[in-house]
Amino acid sequence: MARAFAITGDAWTQLILREAFYGARRFSTWRERLGIPRSVLTDRLARLVSAGLFEQRLGRRGERREYRLTGMGLDMFGVAVMQGQRERRWARSSLQDRYALTFFDRDSGERLTPAVFDHAFGHRVDARRVRWVAHAGLVAVPPPTSRRRRAVPIETDRPIIDRSTDIMGDYWSWAVLSAAFFRPRRFHAIHTALGVATNILADRLQRLVLQGLLRKHRYQTSPARHEYRLTEAGRELFPITIAMHGWAVRWLCPEGPPLDLVDTVSGRVIEGMVCDLRSGRPLDPRRVRWEVEAVPVGSATFLPPPAP
Repeated sequence: MARAFAITGDAWTQLILREAFYGARRFSTWRERLGIPRSVLTDRLARLVSAGLFEQRLGRRGERREYRLTGMGLDMFGVAVMQGQRERRWARSSLQDRYALTFFDRDSGERLTPAVFDHAFGHRVDARRVRWVAHAGLVAVPPPTSRRRRAVPIETDRPIIDRSTDIMGDYWSWAVLSAAFFRPRRFHAIHTALGVATNILADRLQRLVLQGLLRKHRYQTSPARHEYRLTEAGRELFPITIAMHGWAVRWLCPEGPPLDLVDTVSGRVIEGMVCDLRSGRPLDPRRVRWEVEAVPVGSATFLPPPAP
């Protein structure tokens, strides 16, 4: 997770990737859609190219450079979809219609239901049946620099992801939540696991409680001490965590993952792949279109993303 978030743990980066799934390829398109500062966009695109999620090509007429998603970048589609699935339930009521997306296979027209599987054509991951196994290569990954929390969430008008960037777009907030699935609950245990400065950890814990993702449980009265436990809303971030873990294993661990997630019943290693719930086939953005549902009659928006 740390390796993945060193690349994608930034709200602007996530929104740039989202627009790429909507067909954005040119600098000017991202500028217009996101209102992102020119210097920030230049920096994030350069990082995404360097990391291997984008590649630069000349446009059809050869006059402008375009940024195209690579296989590595396309594989992030599943993570974005699972973010949107969570937001469909937990976004503010005034926004929920925006996340009511129905997915279809472009060729067959078959309706698709995104879910995180242990592997392609396997089984849906059950959070209650996951354990972890560390290997010799498990070492601390230093956090990236310039990970200041944004004071104001980025407001856009696109479905799939938006509000969750306030959580996933902050490195330490997401690190705390990811660690919570390994069950450290007390301040000292979380601090030891992450190596984060105590003032930053205190700030993120407070904000995650206010956001309804963690709840405080007093385990000692004198002096007062608390544990931090995932709420239902927090636990529903688990599929996103598994999807991100799977992406990191596939693309960032050529020597093999330093940590495996294992199904406690079958004993199989969990690859973490976003698939169609019925068929088990991995979601490929080049074969998927989506429609916004649950909106007033006459205002439905059809959003078929161009094949990247």
